[in-house]
Amino acid sequence: MVLICVDCHNQLVENHCSHCGRFYEQKNGILIAWPKTMDKLAEEEAEHHDEDDSDAIEVHQLNRPRNVFYHEQLWQEMRELPKGSSILEIGAGSGFDAQVLQDNYALTLTDVSPETLRRLSEKLNNPDIMYIAADGSRLPFANNSFDGIYMVATLHHLPNQQQGIHELARMVKSGGQVYIGIEPNSTYFMWIKYFRGLLCRLIHMDPHKGSHADAEMEGFSYIDLKKYFFGTEWESVTIRPIWFLAGWWHYGSEFLFRSLRLKKRFVLPSILEWLLIYLDEALFKIPGMKYLAWHWSVSAKKL
Repeated sequence: MVLICVDCHNQLVENHCSHCGRFYEQKNGILIAWPKTMDKLAEEEAEHHDEDDSDAIEVHQLNRPRNVFYHEQLWQEMRELPKGSSILEIGAGSGFDAQVLQDNYALTLTDVSPETLRRLSEKLNNPDIMYIAADGSRLPFANNSFDGIYMVATLHHLPNQQQGIHELARMVKSGGQVYIGIEPNSTYFMWIKYFRGLLCRLIHMDPHKGSHADAEMEGFSYIDLKKYFFGTEWESVTIRPIWFLAGWWHYGSEFLFRSLRLKKRFVLPSILEWLLIYLDEALFKIPGMKYLAWHWSVSAKKL
């Protein structure tokens, strides 16, 4: 894999750009590849996630069937690639997906937060993984670097989402697989943003704390995502709806947990969660129901 300078796009040699003279720091095994001038939102996200060491797997109940079912779609997409293929994750976070893929693929994990990557490197304890702190809209990789690229709940965190999609097309090889998972649907999240102040008071949360990207985003419509992948660069584009009943349960139970200041989150018996999932999958076959999904996933191949 060839690393490039995010400012002048020339090749790095031992983390140094001979064209503009910039040297990229490596700290705790993490290469810091931020642009010299980074968008304010990206800076705020890096600062927030550096400080926030909460366990995303526990907070979002990633091990529950309602999440595993849809992460399995990502794993199946990536498993279409031959073993040993090079795969990039943008926004690695808790490493939930990297844990599954690391044994069979050459992984490069990025996140805007160096501390998130440091914690993740200790957790995975895999010396073959490369960790790079970078802005997902401006990544330090040469064209056609990867066989596959994925990001989960990350696109809406990017300051420039269209530029983020262009970066995917630039970095993935011809015939390479791209997967974007669990992105919010504007049907709900535009209203959540509108009423965020009230909701924060109800769940005893300071509206000025937390991820600013989450606070400011409105989500994506089905048409938004189609536009992002419209053109001559992509084929086999599939936009899937995620969660309807399962979403109402997920966000409703989380609201009660926080507003009532409960000690433990609600946990449905697994059989009931699977029932919600299969009911949702059946409902999404009804024309128009996909627009009521809470989230979207997108898979595509580069021509």
